[in-house]
Amino acid sequence: MITGELKWYTVAETLRAAVHAELTTEPARSSVVPGMIAWDECDCGLLAVSVAQVYLTEQFPNPLAQRVGNGCDAPWEVAELVIQVVRCAPNPDDPVTAPTPAELAASAQEVLRDAYEMMRAASVKLCEMNAARDISDFMLRPLTAQGPAGGCVGNELRAYVSLPRN
Repeated sequence: MITGELKWYTVAETLRAAVHAELTTEPARSSVVPGMIAWDECDCGLLAVSVAQVYLTEQFPNPLAQRVGNGCDAPWEVAELVIQVVRCAPNPDDPVTAPTPAELAASAQEVLRDAYEMMRAASVKLCEMNAARDISDFMLRPLTAQGPAGGCVGNELRAYVSLPRN
């Protein structure tokens, strides 16, 4: 079982490495990041993983809804991990010229390939971690489209992962 003060970083970094290895087009930047994922610059490739929240539970994946015993009895911690792969979106060449259908189609293909690859990598890695008993349990949430915003477009995948409290 993954334990210790950096256990959630370890889980996040393991997922980041798995997704990074699976992507056909390597992102320019790839990191576990603190807090919400910021699109500081859309440099045509970003893979970021963050921990959105950590909570106690008695029954995965539900947050503790009421006090258990003396409040110290909840046996599990759950982290919600956010994985994003972001690419440059087609932009107009000038204020009156929209991206061409070919540019939009190429972007859609890249973003949908990323979606397939990140879902596959995260699912396989979490299954492996669960089978090896590195984690207690996991659940993937639906993959959602992100953007276009600020010249960027991509996908987000959220995973809930459970570890024993320690």
